[in-house]
Amino acid sequence: MPELDPVSAAFAAVEARLRTFFLPKNWDLHIVGDPMGIDEFKSIVRRTPLLALGWRQLNPSDQKVGRRFQGNLGLRLTIVVKHPQTAAKRFMGDAAGPGLFPAMSGAIALLNGFTKPDLGTFSITACAQAYAEGYSDANMAIATLDIASTINVGDVTGDFAAAPDFLRLLSSFEPWAEDQERDELLTVRTP
Repeated sequence: MPELDPVSAAFAAVEARLRTFFLPKNWDLHIVGDPMGIDEFKSIVRRTPLLALGWRQLNPSDQKVGRRFQGNLGLRLTIVVKHPQTAAKRFMGDAAGPGLFPAMSGAIALLNGFTKPDLGTFSITACAQAYAEGYSDANMAIATLDIASTINVGDVTGDFAAAPDFLRLLSSFEPWAEDQERDELLTVRTP
């Protein structure tokens, strides 16, 4: 059965994938807003290294969506590492701590092309260095990775019949007439 809430499922899938490499090695993981405000950043950066995963957008793939919404989901992974010595060690890493470049490369290797059945395939669409106002002297290096996946929200395979209680929560009307195809465009009547 397809996911009824693919956005939460995408977060869970990405988090589980990141845990396979990063989190057994003393990395913190936080679910955050995006863009992340400085107060939220301060609240999560107490312990490094860390990963912060946020939701960016969900845009329709096509303007003719019909009864099934297919959209491009955008997530953002923020990576923060800290090293008390030179900037080179913050970026490259050494025995005292992970570097931003290896962490970024590891996240890309884990997530780009990662496919979750009934959800979709994830790809890295951008990667950049970031900066937090007021933290320039805190011996930190920060990067963001933009993650994309095409997801479906709605009755992808006709399995809503197996979840009538969920459908009742959404609306009090029949979402499609029995004589219509489920993917057929809706006719909107104007008064």
